[in-house]
Amino acid sequence: MRFEYINRKFTETVTAWISRGYNINSATMGGHQGEIAKIDLTDGKEIVRILLTEECKNERTEKDGVRRIYHYDLIALIVGRATDQVTPNGSDTFNSTIWNERLEVLRREEFYCIGERHGRNEAWYGTKEEATAQQEKRWDRYSANWKPSGMEVSEKAKAIVLPFVRRQPKCKTAKVSDIESVTKHDFVSRAGNRVVKYTVKARGMVFDLH
Repeated sequence: MRFEYINRKFTETVTAWISRGYNINSATMGGHQGEIAKIDLTDGKEIVRILLTEECKNERTEKDGVRRIYHYDLIALIVGRATDQVTPNGSDTFNSTIWNERLEVLRREEFYCIGERHGRNEAWYGTKEEATAQQEKRWDRYSANWKPSGMEVSEKAKAIVLPFVRRQPKCKTAKVSDIESVTKHDFVSRAGNRVVKYTVKARGMVFDLH
């Protein structure tokens, strides 16, 4: 679903409360707490806030002995009853702040961003399960594209990396004969970029050469 769908859900939620006899409580709607949008409604006895807010969270799991971190960007549609001491239908805008974090949440619906996000208009939203499945697919693709390849060890390769080795701890006086191996790793990163990395083993130590 696109952000247009979330707009429609927000509109439907506001309309449903208005159909129950609630009117806009305008004096409490000033200011900004980082939300995308909010509308305050009242029946004269209580104030109900309907808001859209952006959130992000991380979860750690372990699957088949492999630890993974899942990052979620999401938009939450929240309906909450104001618990702050604010008079319904009041005209005082100075002492009428309703804090989002102090709402008594009556309803919450979440829309998870699936894939890379490039602005709300281009983003695709779905359930948490769909967002998790997409990240699993990315992890599997990343693992499948890990293609390390060994570079043939030669005297020429050792001579090329010798200056690098001599800059490493305890290797200032190293000779070509002290270099045991030079290995090339060619793989695709999680972002889809080709990465080339070299590792050099000398005097029993291993150094990364980018």
